[in-house]
Amino acid sequence: MMQRLALMGGALLLCPLPLAADTFIAPPVEVLEYGVICDYRPQGQEIEAPDTNAGRIRQGGDPIVFDLLTDQVPGVLGVAFGISFQPSADLGDVAVRMVTHHPSFGTGFRTSESWPSTITGGSGSSRYFYFEFDYELAPGPWVMEVWLEDQLIVRQDFNVVSGEAAKEILRACPTDNLTS
Repeated sequence: MMQRLALMGGALLLCPLPLAADTFIAPPVEVLEYGVICDYRPQGQEIEAPDTNAGRIRQGGDPIVFDLLTDQVPGVLGVAFGISFQPSADLGDVAVRMVTHHPSFGTGFRTSESWPSTITGGSGSSRYFYFEFDYELAPGPWVMEVWLEDQLIVRQDFNVVSGEAAKEILRACPTDNLTS
């Protein structure tokens, strides 16, 4: 089995290498960061998003700050993971489509979810997934994308893990944010 060393929260961990780990950015995006929020507290306002399993997303709130910069995600309730990116300052306001692909949650659930959003040149934008319900804890490959018209401008692959692998990642979380 292929493995890699990952530096998370000051701890060096041996993590399984996801099958198709990929990070991709294209103009107008200039900066991309991704990672895990160990004990996320939902914020922002719920808005309708009919092309998602929940039928809603949260928008707004304080900028997200990752506790761990990693593509390895513990599949645990209360954990969030995602991307934070910044488009070039000359972009202005543009409409984009946020897309998340994930393993099946079971019969009747979508494996690709999407919704429209707006990004602004020179301002940070974030996209995250928060494990709120048991059925969402699907281990395996997850992908977050941002599309500007028909052009992919951001793609980040994640590997959601469960069991002992999830516990190992959580051990690297800051103690004041540790998910129980």
